[in-house]
Amino acid sequence: MDFDQLLSQQAQAAPTEPRELWASLSKTQGYGYLRDVQAQVLTAWDARRGERDLVVKVNTGGGKTIDGLVILQSYLNAGVRPALYVCPSRYLVEQVREEATHLGIETIDDPDHHRYLSGDAIAVVTADKLFNGRSVFAATRPTRAPAPIGAVVIDDAHAAIATSRSQLSITLPSAHPAFDPLLRLFQDELEEHSPSSLLQIRAHTHSALARVPFWAWREKCERARAILHQHESSGPLRYALPAVQDVLPLCRAVFTGRELTITPPVPPVRNITGFVEAAHRVYLTATLADDSVLVTDFGADPDSVRRPITPLTAGDIGERMILAPQEINPSIIVDHTRAEIAELSRTYNTVVLVPSYRAAAEWDEWTPRVINADNLAATVEELRARHVGLVVLVNKYDGVDLPENACRILVVDGLPEVQTGDERLEAQIARRAGADDRQVQRIEQGMGRGVRSNEDHCVVFLLGSRLSQLVADPRTRARFSAATQAQLELSRDVAGRMGGSELSAIIAVARQALTRDPGWVQLAKTKLRSVPAPTGHVSDTAVARRRAFEAATDGDTRAAAELISAAVSTLPTDREQGWLLEQKAAYLDLVDPVESQQVLSAARRKNTMVLRPLSGFDYRRLSGSEDQAQQAADFLDGRYRTGGELRLGFQAIADDLAFDPDCTDEAEEALRQLALHIGFNAQRPEDEWGAGPDVLWALGGLRFWVIEAKTGATTDLIHKRDANQLSGSVLWLTDKYGADAVGTPVMVHPARSLADDATAAPDARALTENGLKDLRDAFIALGAGLAGARWDDKQAVNQLLVGHRLRAVDLAQYLKVIRPGR
Repeated sequence: MDFDQLLSQQAQAAPTEPRELWASLSKTQGYGYLRDVQAQVLTAWDARRGERDLVVKVNTGGGKTIDGLVILQSYLNAGVRPALYVCPSRYLVEQVREEATHLGIETIDDPDHHRYLSGDAIAVVTADKLFNGRSVFAATRPTRAPAPIGAVVIDDAHAAIATSRSQLSITLPSAHPAFDPLLRLFQDELEEHSPSSLLQIRAHTHSALARVPFWAWREKCERARAILHQHESSGPLRYALPAVQDVLPLCRAVFTGRELTITPPVPPVRNITGFVEAAHRVYLTATLADDSVLVTDFGADPDSVRRPITPLTAGDIGERMILAPQEINPSIIVDHTRAEIAELSRTYNTVVLVPSYRAAAEWDEWTPRVINADNLAATVEELRARHVGLVVLVNKYDGVDLPENACRILVVDGLPEVQTGDERLEAQIARRAGADDRQVQRIEQGMGRGVRSNEDHCVVFLLGSRLSQLVADPRTRARFSAATQAQLELSRDVAGRMGGSELSAIIAVARQALTRDPGWVQLAKTKLRSVPAPTGHVSDTAVARRRAFEAATDGDTRAAAELISAAVSTLPTDREQGWLLEQKAAYLDLVDPVESQQVLSAARRKNTMVLRPLSGFDYRRLSGSEDQAQQAADFLDGRYRTGGELRLGFQAIADDLAFDPDCTDEAEEALRQLALHIGFNAQRPEDEWGAGPDVLWALGGLRFWVIEAKTGATTDLIHKRDANQLSGSVLWLTDKYGADAVGTPVMVHPARSLADDATAAPDARALTENGLKDLRDAFIALGAGLAGARWDDKQAVNQLLVGHRLRAVDLAQYLKVIRPGR
C-alpha cells in the first residue's frame, strides 16, 4: 500500500487555499469567478488563517457571505471542525443556505446533525440559537452534550450584537407575574431617588424610567433572585435567567412603565463554551468606524480587531446620492417630502425604513405596503422581480438585501429608536455628546440596504430634523465608515449648492441620479476612487470594560474597579469620565461600599446624569442673567458654525416640543434646550437631582418658570396628582432659592381646567397645545432670522428676540390661566 500516494490524493481532494478551493467547488452558472474584492479579502485572510480571532471588514454588498462560506469550508478542509455560520435572522439563514447551494457547499440548520459534527456540512443558524442561556453550544446544556464549534463565522456581527444583548439579559414585561413583586421590593429606593418616576411606572407610562441603585441591588439581590426563580420556566425567563444567574449581582436593573430590564455590564458570552473555546472566530462586518463593541460584546481579541482584514480600498461600494431635505432647507415640511417621494415610487421601487409602527402611520396617506416578519421574504422577492412601489419596513435596518431595481429609492425616516430601558438609560447619560453609538450603527446599516454591489445605485433620503442634524454633525459623521463618509461629504457639497432650495429643486436633483445623469455618475465614482482601506478602532475603555467584567465574574471585583479606573483618564470629556466612574463605583460597592460612594460623588461632579450618592449631593443653583441677548449670543456662537446648522438645530428642538406619550423625555430636554437657545439658564431638576420640577428656567434675577411637563397626558382635565406635583415644585423653588424667588408655575398640558378634586398652585398657568404651537412657531422664526444675521452679535440677537416676542417679559402671552374644576 502506497500511503504517500493516498495522502497526496486526499490533499488534492480537499484544497484549503481560497482560490484553489473556489476552483474546486461545483458552482452553478453565474458563479464562475470571485469578484476582485472577495479575492483580496480571502487572500489576506489566508495569510492570517492561524489566528484565533479575525475581523473581516467589507462594505455592505461587498460579498461577505461568499467570503464567510469559503473561509469555513477551507477550515473544514484543513481539519478544523465542525464549522458554524451565524446570521442575525432566520430570513438570512435561508439566504446563506441558498448562496451555499450555488457554490456547491453543503449546509444544514441543525448543529446536532451528524453531518455538522463530522465536518461534512456547515451548520447555518441564527444568532439567538448561539447566544442564549440554554444554548446548545454551552457546557451547561441540560439534556445532552454541547454541540462543539471548531470554526465560527459571525455574519453582520454588529447586527448580531443586538441579538446577543437581548438574549443574554432579562426583559420582563410589566404584565409578567414577577414584575410587581420586584417593583415592591425596590419601591423605597426608587421613591427616594425619583418619586414621580415611581408613580409613572405604577401607571405604566411608557416614558417612565428609573434604575435601581447598585447598592440596593447588592443588598436585595438574593431576594430578587428568589422572585425570578419562582417563574424560571416562564417565557421571558426560560432562556434569559440561566444566562445571567451567575452574574446577577453585577447586573443593573432598570424599570420603565412597560418592562424591567436586568442587564450585565457586558454580555456574559463566557457561558457559551462552544463559542469561547472555538479554535477560530471570524467576524464579518460592514466598515463602521468604531469596532469596540466586538470586544465588549463578543470578547474578541482587541489587537485583532485593530488589524482587520479588508479590501485594498473602501471605494468598492454602490453609488448613493444621500439627500437630507431639511438640512438643505429647514423650512421644508416633512409631509411634503413624503408626498414627493410617494410620487417617485410610481416609477421606482421605494423602501422606507421607520423605527416604529407609529412612525409607519405617517405614510398611511400614500397607502404603502407595510412589511413585518411574516411577509418580509415574499415582499423582498417581489421587489426583486417587478415594480411594487412604496414599501415601509418597520425597525428593520439590517439583514435585508435590496439589489438594483428592488430599491432605487431608500428613505430613512426618523432616528432609529433605542429599545430597552437599559438602552434608554445609556442614551440619557450620553445625551450631551451627540448620537448613541447604536443609532449610528443602525443608520449605517439602513443606508446600506439599497446598494448591494459596486455596480448598484440608489438615492437615499434622510427625513426628520433630528436625523438630519445628527448626520450633519462632524462628531457623528466621523463614526460612519470611510466610504459612507465620502458619500456624505459629496452629498453635502451638492446640498451646499442647493442651500435654501425649494423641495421641487431637491427632487429634480434626485431625478438626475435616478435617470443616470453622466455628470453625476462620473462625480460619484471619482469621489470613491481615493477612499482608503478601512482600519480598526478599539477604545481603551472597551478593553477595560470587558476585562473588568471578566475579573468580576471570577470574583475579583477590586481588580475590576482598578481596570476601569485606569481607563477613565483616556476619555476626553467629563461626561464620559463620569459615566465610566459610575461603573467603577458599582464594582467597588461589592467590596468597599464607603469608597464606592466616594467614587460615585466624583462621578456625579463630572456627569449629573449618573446616580446620586447615598449621602446626597448639593443642588447646584441656577443663576439667571439680566442680559438675555448677550447670553443667547454667547451660547449660539459656541454651538453653531453655519446658518444652516443653526436653523436645523432650532427645527430639531421644535419638532421635539410635542404632545406625545412615547417621547416625554425628548420633550423635557427640548424645553431645556429652548431656554438655553433664547438666552436663559435651564435645568431638569427632577431628572438630575431626583427632586424639583421637570424643567426650570432662570429668567434673570430671581425670576423663574417652574415647569411640569405633562406632554404624555391625553386627558381633558388636569388631575390632582399633576396639580399637586406642580405645587410641590413651587415649594421646592422656595426651599432652594429662598422666599424672594418669584416662580411662575407652568403646567405643559393639553388641558387648562382642573379636575374637581384638584387644586392649582397660586398663579398657575398652562402651556396648552395652542400655546406650545405659538411658542414653537416663534422659536422656528427666530432661528430663521438668526441664520441670516450675526447670531454672535448681541444687538442682532436682541432685535430678533424683541421681534419674535421671546424676551422674558413676552413669555406670559403663551400661557393660559389654569381654571378651577367644574
